[in-house]
Amino acid sequence: MLRHLADGRRISVTAAVGGVILLVSGCAGNAPAPDDGRGAGKAPVLRSSADLRLPIQDYLFSDAELGTVKQAMRTLAQECMRRFKVSHEFAPPAAPLGPRSLMDRRYGLTDQRLAGAFGYHLGERDPRTHPVAEPSPPVGKALTVLSGSGGSEKVNGMRVPARGCAGEAERKIAGSGGLGPVDLAQDLNGKSFHDTRADRRVAEVFGAWSGCMEDKGFSYPDPLAAMNDRRFQGKRPVPEEIRVAVADVDCKARTDVVGVWFKVETAYQKSLIAKHRKALNAALAQKNRQLAAARAVDSGG
Repeated sequence: MLRHLADGRRISVTAAVGGVILLVSGCAGNAPAPDDGRGAGKAPVLRSSADLRLPIQDYLFSDAELGTVKQAMRTLAQECMRRFKVSHEFAPPAAPLGPRSLMDRRYGLTDQRLAGAFGYHLGERDPRTHPVAEPSPPVGKALTVLSGSGGSEKVNGMRVPARGCAGEAERKIAGSGGLGPVDLAQDLNGKSFHDTRADRRVAEVFGAWSGCMEDKGFSYPDPLAAMNDRRFQGKRPVPEEIRVAVADVDCKARTDVVGVWFKVETAYQKSLIAKHRKALNAALAQKNRQLAAARAVDSGG
């Protein structure tokens, strides 16, 4: 349920073998962030988080940007394979599943309509009810050409590039850097989320939310505990889950969980970005270069 909370959406190119490019999550750090009250103040009442934007997102990749990079990788890998006169049927892009954005459900469920219909499940975007068919992996010459083996193999009289056509595609998009966001941006995204959960202002609004839920007959210490209730992890929502989810969203609105948490986390992230300005500026330049290269491929440039 919470996979996206600290998700920087990094691209693993080695998983391009078989036509699949996976996203792996960044991990959170542990150093303390400041709690000096600056930038938090009185938060506006916010009911939904899906369309909010945190400062660190400038250095991460949106789903649309990831799609651009993945399509360019696929195109370049196919062009490379054609040079070797081998082919492989790549799986078509999967339908979008999971949260609608990096911020969707970062602070728990906030959509009352979805709560009443699906509880904490994701409805038509729920991966649990939309299993993705495993693509057929490349074999023989196609596997050698796509994945390579240190550049020492030859196929049809031509030397396979280092790490195969997948590696060649990566180098054309990312140069000597890695595809997707840098580890630092992912780590800071996760760190701010985890650290703000312990911030006194967020803890206070959790307490208000918990009291509201208690008045409705439910006992949870914070909104994420409700969303992660083990009883609600099946493939389909259960009646109790829907009752809890509806109460949860209502209590978030009454206590302004989203507004407080978002404003506190924004302040934390601004502080973290200021501490890592030079490295993040380099990360942003790297991101922009990758997107420019990918868009040139996708436009036929």
